[in-house]
Amino acid sequence: MPPSLKPLRSPLPVAAETAETAEIAERAEDAQALKDSQRAGPLAIAYTATRVVPGLLERLQRTPGVVRPDRSDLAETFKRLRSQLLQRLQADGHTLLAVTSPRALPGKSLTALNLALAVAAELDRTVLLVDADLTGQGLQATMGLSGAPGLGEHLSQGLPLDELLLNPGLPRFVFLPGGQVSGHGTAELLATRAMQRLSQELKQRYADRIVIIDLPPLLDTADALSLLPLADTHLLVAEEHGTSVADVEAANQLLAPYNLVGSVLARKQPQAREPGRGRWWRRRGNGPG
Repeated sequence: MPPSLKPLRSPLPVAAETAETAEIAERAEDAQALKDSQRAGPLAIAYTATRVVPGLLERLQRTPGVVRPDRSDLAETFKRLRSQLLQRLQADGHTLLAVTSPRALPGKSLTALNLALAVAAELDRTVLLVDADLTGQGLQATMGLSGAPGLGEHLSQGLPLDELLLNPGLPRFVFLPGGQVSGHGTAELLATRAMQRLSQELKQRYADRIVIIDLPPLLDTADALSLLPLADTHLLVAEEHGTSVADVEAANQLLAPYNLVGSVLARKQPQAREPGRGRWWRRRGNGPG
C-alpha cells in the first residue's frame, strides 16, 4: 500500500569480487560526450551496457503509490523529501543512502523507489537503486521483475554487474535487482568482502550519482545488519498504526552506531474511500513542508 509521508524528522531518540572493468551506467566514452555532460541542462547519459526494459516505466506508473511525473500531492511530497535529503547528503559529503524499516511493510520499498524516481527527475544527478532483498520478494517483485538475476547472483556466482543492471526507460535511473538466491545464506552473502568492495565501487564511480539501497527489515532477519556499516546514512520507515513503539525502539538501537538522516511515517491506505472525499493521500497526508 502506498505511503503518505510526514516531514523528514531528526533521528528518533534511542539512539564474487567486483571487477574493476565492470561498467554500471556507462557514459559516452568520447571527448565530445564528456564536454556535453559538463554543459548546462540535463546530464547526458548513454546506456550502452545497461539493458533498457521496455514498458517497465509505464507499468510502474500504473502501480498504486508510485509517483508520476506530475504535480499531484504524492509527487510533490516526494519532491520535498528529495530536496531535504539531497541537501543533507551534500552537506555531509554522503552519496549512499540505505532505506530500512523495523518490520516488513510495503511503504519501505515504495519510499525507496519513489525517492529514486524523484532524484532521477533532477537534471544534474543520476540515481542507482539497489534491491538488497536476495530472496526476490522485495523491490524487484514490486517492479514486476520476479525471477530477474541481480545482486545475489553477482555475489554468489560472480555474474558481471553490466549484465544485471536495468533501466526502466527513464533517463538518469538505473536499477540493480536483488536476484533470487536459494537456501538460507543471504545474510552471509551480504557480509562478504565482495559486498564491501561493491559498496565502495557504487559510491565512488560517479560524483553526480546517488545510490539508494532498499534494505531488508531490521528485525525480521539478520540480512540488513551486514549492510548497515556500508551505507553513509540511513532513513527509517515506520507505518502508522502498524509499527509498534517497541519495534521502533529496537530498530533505533541497531541503528545507534550509524548515521540516521531521519525517519518517515508511512500511512496505510484506507480500504474504502468515503463518498465525496478525495484520494486517500490528499485527504490524510500533509507531506513535508
